[in-house]
Formats: sequence, C-alpha cells, structure tokens
Amino acid sequence: MKRHSDKDLSHAAFDWTCGPDSESATPSFTTLRQMLLRELPEADGLKETELLGLLNAIEIELMQHHVKVDFLDTLPARVAYRGVLQMLDTPLELSESAYRIVHLDGCDSACESCFQLAHCPVAREILGGEWRLAVEQAGINPSWSALFAREDEE
Repeated sequence: MKRHSDKDLSHAAFDWTCGPDSESATPSFTTLRQMLLRELPEADGLKETELLGLLNAIEIELMQHHVKVDFLDTLPARVAYRGVLQMLDTPLELSESAYRIVHLDGCDSACESCFQLAHCPVAREILGGEWRLAVEQAGINPSWSALFAREDEE
C-alpha cells in the first residue's frame, strides 16, 4: 500500500455531493400558495361536490409542480382541505431535478394543533390517554397549556 503524501492530504476533499458549483447554488423556496396561484375559499362555504372537485384540481396542479400531498386520499375531504389551507404558507424547497417529488404528509410533529389529529394513529400512540382530551380541545385552543388546564383545576 502506498501512503498519500502530506501535500495530497492537505487538499480540500470532495465527494460526490460536492463540485465546483455546489457552493454557489443556494436553495430556492416556494409555498403552496405561490404554486396554486388562486384564491382558495373557506371550507365551510363549500358543498361536498364542490369540495371534492376543488381537491382534485389542487392535487393535479400540485403534481405538475412535483408536489404530492399524501394525506388527500386518507382523510375526509373537509379535513384534507383544511389541511391544505393550513399548509399554504409552509416553505417548500424547489429542486431542479425533474425526478424529485416533494411529499407532504401534513405532519409537523405538533400533534395538539394538527388538522389530522382525530384521524392519526401516531398521535394516539404518542399522546396516549390524553389523545381524546387533545381532540376535544383542538377546536377551542390547541395548546398544551389549554389541554392540561383541567388537571390544574381539579
């Protein structure tokens, strides 16, 4: 085996992720709102058929931007639509690759304020016995302080 010289070892190391342009390329971000370029109405004002049609249109439009909203088919339509509304301003990294798909599952690890709390088996596991209380309180004030306010009163 031949040992590399100290001169060879002093050069900056490059691997497959680095290259001459890697430092100059800064990530670009966008949001669902910028991708959709439309005003979305509140969920309460939509009939069920209108809601389903709008969700399908949103899904197709986002797929054209290489964004897959994974929760659309697993939640009731009104809950899924509220999730889209909640995520409109979430930053999404843009990619130059035509093969990269951004998957949005709607989870930001804040179970107590999540739009899919009542339908999430992970939240049930994490919150344990407090899950039902979290679902009850989520519509009123989805903060942990509100969730445990009842315990303080007792």
